[in-house]
Amino acid sequence: MANNLFVLPRLGQTIRQEDSGIYYILNQQTGRVRSLIQLVRENLHWYILQLQPIADGLDYRWSVMSRENDCALQMATDKQIAHYFSKPEYTEPVGAWQVMRNADFGFGKFTPIDAPTEVSYAILRFDGDDMQAPIRLHKAPAEWLQDEAAVEQLLPRAEFA
Repeated sequence: MANNLFVLPRLGQTIRQEDSGIYYILNQQTGRVRSLIQLVRENLHWYILQLQPIADGLDYRWSVMSRENDCALQMATDKQIAHYFSKPEYTEPVGAWQVMRNADFGFGKFTPIDAPTEVSYAILRFDGDDMQAPIRLHKAPAEWLQDEAAVEQLLPRAEFA
């Protein structure tokens, strides 16, 4: 087990309503948006949605990210977070993770101990109890939620996998 991991979730910022919104995955080589993700809270449940092209390729829709029937995200326990991040590749930077997940996907919020206001986000993929490498998410400007035209301008340049 990596010795940098401290399971102190109260040090990390919790996932809150302010974290809901649109996020994007950036292709580091091309600088283009690879995918659009939306974190949504509906009633008491959280969901992760991904913008996907419809069969005709001209329209898009938000689809729930889940391969199973458990679409809603559940908060990970301290023990689960320790299991996911107690690997040598997560030794730096030091900080606290908050994680919500369903059977296949999750949303993570990382708060660095040295700079607690500089939180970062990740989309997580799971294979049973094992987590694959987190993929960095960048929070889109708040106006993307109100301005469909801003998202539509981005779509022709997006690289959908």
